[in-house]
Amino acid sequence: MSLETEIPELLFSEMKNFIESSADFDRQSFINSALTDFLLQNGCQVKQLKESYSKYLLNHTSKI
Repeated sequence: MSLETEIPELLFSEMKNFIESSADFDRQSFINSALTDFLLQNGCQVKQLKESYSKYLLNHTSKI
């Protein structure tokens, strides 16, 4: 699937800076994470999505 959208310049700039400063993210993984977080916060009930995201969070919070 392809997704194209316009975002405010400030948001794009901050996203770019975050991705460049984080070894754990590239543009695709950042967008995937943001969309998954949005869906879950807005009531998505897909069990596999919840499990996958929970594993991802556990792996990344343990590195902090």
